Amino acid sequence: MQGKMMDILMVCTGNICRSPMADGLLRQMLPQDGAPTVRGHSAGTHGLDDQPAATFAIQAAAEMGIDISGHRARSLDRDMVSKADLILVMEPFHHEIIARAVPSQAREKLQLLADFEKPRQSDTIDDPYHHSLKVYRACIHRIQHCLEGVVRHLESDRCPD
Repeated sequence: MQGKMMDILMVCTGNICRSPMADGLLRQMLPQDGAPTVRGHSAGTHGLDDQPAATFAIQAAAEMGIDISGHRARSLDRDMVSKADLILVMEPFHHEIIARAVPSQAREKLQLLADFEKPRQSDTIDDPYHHSLKVYRACIHRIQHCLEGVVRHLESDRCPD
């Protein structure tokens, strides 16, 4: 993967809560020195096109030093899927939708975000939509925990020892 920009796509349902928070967190967690080697972005299986991130998603992210206030929701499309090197989804439902829509060889780049969680709580990163700020905070902290595993995975791919 060295020398190539890696494209990571975060996917949730509406692209206004979980995936924008995950994308913002990933950007914050990746090394900022030198040229970026990872491009993160997000989309929704049922994207609420051009809607801003949910107010509590913006607030929970801001509490962690991440600004997602400029985010606008997008619907997942074939082009995004084909360009992505890694597609991280929030729940098995998203995995099924994408797996049905892509060629079988593309399925290897499709993973549940929870696959990177140690110890794993469940397969699903619960949707905080229509819940309290406290639920959004719990969600973003769980996403962060999962992304720590993603970052370790990316670093181990880049630095073969």
